[in-house]
Amino acid sequence: MQDRKFAVVWPSGYKGIIFLALILSIFFSYEMVNRHFADPDEGRYVEIPREMVTTGDFITPKLNGLKYFEKPVLFYWMQAAVIKIFGINETSMRLWTVIFAILGCLGTFVIGSRYYSNAVGLTSTAILATNILYYAHSRLIILDLAAATLLNGALWCFFAAFVRDNRKKTIIMAMYAFSALACLAKGLVGIVLPGLVAFLWIAFTKNWSKIKNMLHISGILLFLAIFLPWHILVAAKNDDFLYFYYIVEHFLRYTTEIHNRYQPPWFFIPILLAGLLPWTGFSLAAIKNMFRKARSNNSDHIFFGCWIFGILGFFSFSGSKLIPYILPILPPIALITGITLVKSLETDGRDFKIGAWSSIILFAVASVAYAFAKSEIMDVLTNRDAVLLINIFVGLLAAATIVLILSLYGKMSKIIAVIVYIFIGANMMWLINKAAVLYQEVKKPTTKPLAETIKLNRRKDDLVFCYKRYYYDFPVYLNSTVGVVDFVGEFQFGAAADPNNDKLITEEAFWKLWDAINKRIFLLLSREHYRKVFAERNYSHRILDFNKYFIVITNK
Repeated sequence: MQDRKFAVVWPSGYKGIIFLALILSIFFSYEMVNRHFADPDEGRYVEIPREMVTTGDFITPKLNGLKYFEKPVLFYWMQAAVIKIFGINETSMRLWTVIFAILGCLGTFVIGSRYYSNAVGLTSTAILATNILYYAHSRLIILDLAAATLLNGALWCFFAAFVRDNRKKTIIMAMYAFSALACLAKGLVGIVLPGLVAFLWIAFTKNWSKIKNMLHISGILLFLAIFLPWHILVAAKNDDFLYFYYIVEHFLRYTTEIHNRYQPPWFFIPILLAGLLPWTGFSLAAIKNMFRKARSNNSDHIFFGCWIFGILGFFSFSGSKLIPYILPILPPIALITGITLVKSLETDGRDFKIGAWSSIILFAVASVAYAFAKSEIMDVLTNRDAVLLINIFVGLLAAATIVLILSLYGKMSKIIAVIVYIFIGANMMWLINKAAVLYQEVKKPTTKPLAETIKLNRRKDDLVFCYKRYYYDFPVYLNSTVGVVDFVGEFQFGAAADPNNDKLITEEAFWKLWDAINKRIFLLLSREHYRKVFAERNYSHRILDFNKYFIVITNK
């Protein structure tokens, strides 16, 4: 797998990057429109920018008309721009996640090919694109992949500028720009995490003189020019912003269990082992190789170790843990896996054997676990097609095992085995995408058909409410904010900031309104809530529409 073999068939320079971007575009955009907006995250990250476009207020984020300061504004702005150009639909609203998935892969390719070889760059890119955790988040409308890609851009620039000593001003300026944009996308982690990784690398390598070079005046000014304007404007318009955003959503989120998202420190370990499939075995071999090289003072691998375990450690001790938090460590894991795999194929194949056997053992464990848990899985995936897809996925694990065994003991070339393995990995990702659609239909059903019925029947002064829960996709498909009966949830801050709002109403007040008001009210309920409400009460109503999950009723 010599680099010159790839050079014959792979364009160099910008042509190679453009060609790779086209391939990745096809890969990541495959059936991107096949799911409705998922509740809650996708609905939330479409509704907030929708309200920005509707109200013309691009400074104060609002969810269902109430202030929402849990996240900064960059992703909302990008989504709002798409709404202005293409409108709201499942394809347009997923454009940015696909774009950032592609950019994350291209960043890995550029670093891998620039500082190692085209073989490393291409292999690392394929590994990153075809691991479950990365691919799954390329399908979701959430800001974590965008933030991770920007944060990783800052770290790749640090690697080029200081680890590899290519201290061009443009690279340093790009580092500060990426960090500032990451802060606008996800908060202070955009500078805290790159700063932590940089400090750890400097401490382990004892390159203390690098600190002076890092503190680049022009770069700092660029960072502030990008970071400050929105923060100043939103704070000027909202006296309650600074405390809630920085103290509650940064400091208390990290140090306490205020958001009820506590998990034990080892939470991310099984997530990584499963999320790196089908490359977990090879990545474990690469991490082992990374430690070996780091002990011999290899500056690159010390940096990758600081990146991976610095960020993993940071979030492992946080009081709030969610799976997407560890997205920033996937590109360096993919790169060291590509480096180790290519080097092994070019030399004695030892690390390839370690990775192959680790993968075979993991696949065997996964297959046995699936056999024991099959009945429970079928209870969750009630759709037969979903179960079929999972069975095919297990079959692909078996096929990957056969390919690895043939490469170890048969006549299959290890290079051919890697190419086939990548192809199997790509098909695994597409299967997961199809299974996610079927899972969502059962576990997170859409309100879209009911919202469209209301839109057809609604007049200007009619009111619309959700009962006992805010369905995040509902106002998106309705193209309007809604009232919510007997529910607060994450509206707690917004409700406290605007106690006189008309969006949240108690159950008692709602039913009085239902009978007394001279306006038509539409109410969206789950079927379970409908049965419970009208088993206890006899409110006059008319059923407008229903399906097996929801019912829409009116008072007139």
